[in-house]
Amino acid sequence: MPLKPLAVALLAGAVLLPTARGQKNQIIQLQRDMALLQETLRQMDQKNAERLAALEALLRQSTEKQDKLTAGQAVIERRVSTLDDELTEPQRATGAKVDTLVSQFANLRATVEEISALQERLQGDMRDIKTHLSTIPPPLEGEEGEMADAGGINASEAIWEGGLADYLRGNLDAARAQFMDYLALYPTHSRAGEAQYYLAATYYGAADYEEAARQFEQVYKRYPLSKMAPEALYKQAMALEQLKQRDEATEVLQSVIDRFPDSRIAIQAREELNRLRNSKPSPGL
Repeated sequence: MPLKPLAVALLAGAVLLPTARGQKNQIIQLQRDMALLQETLRQMDQKNAERLAALEALLRQSTEKQDKLTAGQAVIERRVSTLDDELTEPQRATGAKVDTLVSQFANLRATVEEISALQERLQGDMRDIKTHLSTIPPPLEGEEGEMADAGGINASEAIWEGGLADYLRGNLDAARAQFMDYLALYPTHSRAGEAQYYLAATYYGAADYEEAARQFEQVYKRYPLSKMAPEALYKQAMALEQLKQRDEATEVLQSVIDRFPDSRIAIQAREELNRLRNSKPSPGL
């Protein structure tokens, strides 16, 4: 080979040799970079797969919770529907009962109005009867101040005995009515004072102490000579004591002692008077 071409070849080889080495190094570096990139991508894929799995798990949990909520809502809706059915029937029954009560109340109100009208008519009749009685002349009196009818039957005695029998049986309203009739028809007869006493006693027995005190007082005022006068004053004091009127009761008891000092009732009046004076008044007296 000629010298010149050989030199040119050697020179070219010397130039190309570093270039080939550089390319090899670049290829090696590229391979390393590719391997690193692949590893990075693999790690990213693994992380993404883990995240996707976590998301899928969360999605499953959310779906399960949603299913449970849906099932719970269905149960609640069924329970509400059941309760609505259970409440509707009682409400319907209650409404029917209310309608019945309203109807009964209306009927009762009408009945009360009828009774009130009847009561007013009866009161009017009673006023007419009393007016008529006031125009009747006083009855004739027998030896004992009692009236006898044509057949010899003692009408005043019948009323008196009827009233006393009702009083002893505890029929206070019936007894009161008969004693009132007796006093209206025979105000001056010998037993009028007793009738007045038992009339007051019917109020006392019914715990109407205010009216009882007034009626007992009338025994002494209207019939001071009656054998029931001392007892009536004493019972008036007892009624006043029930009304918590201690001062008035004390005054009446002293009146019993002063007016009937030797009577049996005066002994009771002294004992009661001493008790009142020596005892402390209870609250409200």
